Amino acid sequence: MYNIAIKGRHPAVICVELSRLPDSLLSLPQILSSEYVEESLQEFIETYARTDEVKPDDKTVGFVVVNSEKKIISLSFSAVDSNILSSIRAAADEFRKISYTVDLDLDQP
Repeated sequence: MYNIAIKGRHPAVICVELSRLPDSLLSLPQILSSEYVEESLQEFIETYARTDEVKPDDKTVGFVVVNSEKKIISLSFSAVDSNILSSIRAAADEFRKISYTVDLDLDQP
């Protein structure tokens, strides 16, 4: 689940399917550093937000909380495999490159 605050507003709380998490995380730094961040965020939502109905076996395995005004991102995940953990760590490095403070909370499986 993503909770993204842009320019003091909360335009986006979205769910992203776990299989799409790596791609979504790696595209987010480009969006946050864009001069057209609001327009880019809308495209991000259209691309990655889950639109199908919630199923009984669905569960939330993590959260991405972004505050663009304070340049802070929190990545908190549990029960994800090592490939996903690697992509989360790689994304954290990309956020640091655009001067974001990164808070990582990763439970190892």
